[in-house]
Amino acid sequence: MHEAGVETEVVHRLLFAGPSAASFVERQLEKERPDFVVIALSTYGVVVQLVSNRLRERFGQPVASAAERFERFVSRHPARHGSNQERALTAIRRGGRRLIGTRPSLTLSGLLESYTDCFSVLARAENVHTIVLGGASYTRQLAHLNPRLYETQAQVGRTLRAAALERHFDWILHEDLLGSVETRLGFFQPDGVHTDERSQRLVAEALLPLVLAKV
Repeated sequence: MHEAGVETEVVHRLLFAGPSAASFVERQLEKERPDFVVIALSTYGVVVQLVSNRLRERFGQPVASAAERFERFVSRHPARHGSNQERALTAIRRGGRRLIGTRPSLTLSGLLESYTDCFSVLARAENVHTIVLGGASYTRQLAHLNPRLYETQAQVGRTLRAAALERHFDWILHEDLLGSVETRLGFFQPDGVHTDERSQRLVAEALLPLVLAKV
């Protein structure tokens, strides 16, 4: 933007889908008065089912917290693919899932309702141009632990893309920017959820012409 002769100020806010998301967006619009909003979507709360969510439901937060610590450790310290450590951790996780069960953080309908409510808030805002960024998907390792992950991801993408275009928002799918299925895997960090700096630069390059066209 600077090289194009346009001075900008970027404000980043964490947005989590849920019952309070739309009111959060509304407060941020009032506070920041932006010209552009880029809303990045995440399906993590629906497609990734966790033992900790099930434990919270059955036994409360203290028990769930212990499981959360283990889940975070595994995601931040993944074993080398095909190693004995990976096989052992996978066996433990699958055993826990079969024995205790899993739950997503959000229902699919709750996620879709939350984001469409956010879209409605943004559509009512005056002189605000909205760009919706669909997700980058996930690695196969997560898909093996979470059946129907890719199907649900695709369903959410189709539904929210239609909702975005209906409101005349721009739509970018992060997943498409990363190339083929095999190429895409090389952009992910070890947790299988977040992508690296190269991936974020591709997003910035895709956003730039959409923003400049409206300046």
